[in-house]
Amino acid sequence: MTNRSRNSDASWGRQPTAQEMLHCIRASVERIRKDAAKDLQDGAAIERRLSCLLRQALVTRSPFDIALVLGSAAELMCFPEQEVLEQCTAAVQRANQQALRGLVWAVRHRSIRDGRHTRRFAIDAQ
Repeated sequence: MTNRSRNSDASWGRQPTAQEMLHCIRASVERIRKDAAKDLQDGAAIERRLSCLLRQALVTRSPFDIALVLGSAAELMCFPEQEVLEQCTAAVQRANQQALRGLVWAVRHRSIRDGRHTRRFAIDAQ
């Protein structure tokens, strides 16, 4: 994720509120859209960016970053594959932070509700 989100998570020293998470998600979505606009390869730039960000969040095992990427993906109506979503859910549940767990629950619910019409992305190996 970005240095800003990592620094914010560490400097808070407390659980982020839902309002703080929403602010971070909106800023993240804006950055993802700007980055994707620069990518002229094809129409899958947003999915590639989300895949990269989620892979980084999972590697660092940061519950905040995982929840931030999932929330951003949900705002963009694009969700990780089900097995990746399960892995993210488990990582965030271990953190036992109510706002993060609630956010992941909402993303899972939206993903399931939209069913087979949902845009999905995979985590690319690097």
